[in-house]
Amino acid sequence: MKNSKQEGNKIYPFRPNGEFYFQRGIEAFRNQEMPEALRYLERAAFFEPDEPVIMCQLAICYTELGQFDKSNQILRRVLDEADDIHYCYYFMANNYAYMKDFKSALQHANKYLAVVAEGEYVEEAKDLIQLIMEEAPLASFGVSDISDMEKDFFAFKENVEELISEDKLAEANQFLVAKIETEPTFWQAYVELAGIRFKEERFPEGLAILEDLLDRDPGNLLALCELYLYAYYQAEWEQADKIFKEIRSIEPFMSFQREKLARICAMAGDYKRADQLFFKVNQLEIMDRYAYYYYRAETAYFLERMDEAEAFWEQFQQIDGESLAFPWDAPELLANDEFAVLAKLKSRDTAKHLLGVYLMTISDKQPALIMFNDYFDMTGWDFFAHLIFSEFEFLPDSLDAANCNGVVAILGRMEELGFPATVETTKLYVEAFDFMQLAIDRKYDLRTKNLDGLAAAMLYRHKFGTQKQIAGLFGLSVATLRKFLQELDVVLSR
Repeated sequence: MKNSKQEGNKIYPFRPNGEFYFQRGIEAFRNQEMPEALRYLERAAFFEPDEPVIMCQLAICYTELGQFDKSNQILRRVLDEADDIHYCYYFMANNYAYMKDFKSALQHANKYLAVVAEGEYVEEAKDLIQLIMEEAPLASFGVSDISDMEKDFFAFKENVEELISEDKLAEANQFLVAKIETEPTFWQAYVELAGIRFKEERFPEGLAILEDLLDRDPGNLLALCELYLYAYYQAEWEQADKIFKEIRSIEPFMSFQREKLARICAMAGDYKRADQLFFKVNQLEIMDRYAYYYYRAETAYFLERMDEAEAFWEQFQQIDGESLAFPWDAPELLANDEFAVLAKLKSRDTAKHLLGVYLMTISDKQPALIMFNDYFDMTGWDFFAHLIFSEFEFLPDSLDAANCNGVVAILGRMEELGFPATVETTKLYVEAFDFMQLAIDRKYDLRTKNLDGLAAAMLYRHKFGTQKQIAGLFGLSVATLRKFLQELDVVLSR
């Protein structure tokens, strides 16, 4: 018995090896937990420094973390010890491209294609070569050259924006068409031409230009970015998510591309990725400082760097020239939920659409909803939507206009008394716009009514308190509340 007991209590020591740490590293890498992956892979390399698979995965991890030179050092060592691991050449080409050493990138990509006829990364290597040849001058591929190319791009962009700002869309159109004819692979001209079509509210034509560009240059980052923005602002969330999954991991070469992708990552809620990209944007070459500071403030806020968020917001407001509320402090408000506002704007239900327009007018996120929205489309809006959007700047003397104004005033009173538009009060707000239309149809004139009485009746109808509580909130008698409750029921009866 003694021997049996000793055998049962025997402890078998855990002796981790390279394979154990490698598998842990791969799992962390797949989960995008890069610091954790790096820790495990470095440990695996310690145990098995001669295993090329481990060393190559470690190199890829360093690439993901932006340590391109360190990645190449490991890949060179692998090639020195096992020169048949040909895909190292492709990985090194990629690293050199990120470092803007395009000459070395081309040399290693071509080396990979020279030694491998049908390797795993052949198509990727060909795409990389094509991208470099299109975006960098042929004479040289150094840092100063890519800067010259970016300068050419900014000069082009400035020319286009100047024409647009002067409302010379026809001239801008001619300029872009001529650019495409002389430089058929200058892809940004296609993107800008599509933008002109969107500004002219010729949306199908703009989309067709982008689709044609993607047929000619599959995976074009800026075209995909524009299609994401279109889907986002049209509340086509599945399409937007599909495009975002395709572009989020792209590592752009040029500053203006990083700026664009960073903004989209922030819009999609991927703030860590947005932060990485914003960090790499050349401060002297920011294309849209207005949007840049707005989305940097949003990114810093959701990464819980509040001092930084406030600093970026201050810079945003200096450009805007107005004192705007910090738009992320009240996420419970429906007006500050971009997804909810855009979805209601696209609704075919008239009351829901009008609620979307109303929410847009009171939203703290108007810069994101309107100013940065090149796809803002008011075609098809009815008389009431235009009235609400213009905040009744020109109020016709009619029952229709007066009742619309009255309902918006009722909603304003509800907000003042602690019942703003939220998920909980959505049905109440939608019904208010249904009531507006029915009141017009039944000649129920809000100009002759106590709007507080109607607001109180709507709140009670949706069970936001007892009659006594709600009447007291508005300074009304219970009898007055009951009177308006009866009138409301008559108007809303179908």
